[in-house]
Amino acid sequence: MTTTASLTSAQRKSELRANVLALAEACPVENCNPVDCPLYQLRQKKYTARLAWFNALSEDDLAYLAAYHDVCLNLKLAQKVAEENFFPET
Repeated sequence: MTTTASLTSAQRKSELRANVLALAEACPVENCNPVDCPLYQLRQKKYTARLAWFNALSEDDLAYLAAYHDVCLNLKLAQKVAEENFFPET
């Protein structure tokens, strides 16, 4: 298992780019495009337009988007667990 500390800068950037590029395709929670996502409008564009936008991002921009989506993912998962606990299947 690799850790963030053991990755080189180039490896981290490559992994970050791959993760954010996947996010530009769809939300990983439900494989959809939620209206409240900051990438909503981007996901409606053709692939070439999305790729051009993506390629113009700085490493800081990529890190911000990855962090934003990590927080969003955790909130959605926590909400799902809370709903399942509040409305248990019978």
